[in-house]
Amino acid sequence: MSPRLFAAAALILGLAYVFVTPPFAVPDEDNHFWRALAVGRGHLLATRGLDAMPMPQAVEDFTWIIERTSPAQTLSEKLKTAAALRHDDRMGRPIRFAEWYSPFPYLATGLIASLPLRPVIVFYGGRIANLLVAVLLTALAIRAAPQYGAIFAAAALLPMSLYELASLSADAPTIVLAWLFTALLFSSPRRTWLVALAGFASGLCKPAYFLIALLALVAPLRWRQRLAILGATAFGTLLAIASAQRGAYNPRRGLPVDAGAQIRCIASDPIHFAQVLLHDAVTNGRFYIEEMIGRFGANELKLSPVVITLEIILLLGVALTCGAALQARVRTTALAIVVMTIGGILLSQYLIWSVVCGDVIEGVQGRYFLEILPLFLAAIALPRIRLRTSPWVVIAVAVICNAMALLTLVHRYW
Repeated sequence: MSPRLFAAAALILGLAYVFVTPPFAVPDEDNHFWRALAVGRGHLLATRGLDAMPMPQAVEDFTWIIERTSPAQTLSEKLKTAAALRHDDRMGRPIRFAEWYSPFPYLATGLIASLPLRPVIVFYGGRIANLLVAVLLTALAIRAAPQYGAIFAAAALLPMSLYELASLSADAPTIVLAWLFTALLFSSPRRTWLVALAGFASGLCKPAYFLIALLALVAPLRWRQRLAILGATAFGTLLAIASAQRGAYNPRRGLPVDAGAQIRCIASDPIHFAQVLLHDAVTNGRFYIEEMIGRFGANELKLSPVVITLEIILLLGVALTCGAALQARVRTTALAIVVMTIGGILLSQYLIWSVVCGDVIEGVQGRYFLEILPLFLAAIALPRIRLRTSPWVVIAVAVICNAMALLTLVHRYW
């Protein structure tokens, strides 16, 4: 898979998602919009808990028009009204929003938000900026590890991936930086500083994926280089954790959700937590896979089983026929990282989203596993299969599946 071929396909399909997906239809996109506006105005860190900041009145009006339910209007009518709003420096009331992420993944969207543009241009310009950065970084990942290029391309062209990459969500840079970091560790890196920088940037986005850095322990590197990569990733991760703790709050008001109390509960009865983990994996594993491939909106907009099946076949196909295979110790390490990361994601949602000592893990979404999908696929690659998946097969499946996904969005919202 050539980086240029991937970039062309991803840009065309991604731009379709930019304009077909309604504003704020991506999970938490309204909160990411406010956060980008705050970063664009130099407000980088939360005070404590939910943050609050006065926002331009025109931007507040834009959000209100899109999200209002009365008077009844079609999406086209709402967008026409919202597009007429001009840039206005008048400030409205303070808006409250979450600041779970550090400011780093909002650099592109924050830059657009800092410009004196109409609210509708700020919104769609931010989506396009996220998409451009995501496509560029994924193309660099393909170039860094060309033997796994089809894997990275297939993962990036999933409907859920493009849905996220073409949004204002901070998940877009989080996903692709994890992929780039993985690719650099696969490629016998010559520039250690570049790998360390990728690890630092990935850690700054979301702490859940810092274990990818453990690949450095089995990469053909000197110990000084390994320590530099591990240290840079750890430093970025610690900064992200500090930012998340600064903005921590109970997202489920009225329910007993408390990370500290949950930790004490786990420590007092680890067997119960192990049972909760096992129950969640058995009960929701299929749902997580479906959602990782494509469940839009608030998880209620499920894609056709045909799309889900085609994409699963493609992902397994590009993994088994990529023609490269990790060494045994690297493969074992990669699979261990995948398992531990999944466990860490489930644990984090049990801490910050689930009721204390509860019997279920709440808040987990399949898209959280996109960051480690290429790592898993590379770990199961088999070198002895002579058949190779053509790049054009990857593109063809992506076009078919994403066309069906876009039609689903059109039918639902337009």
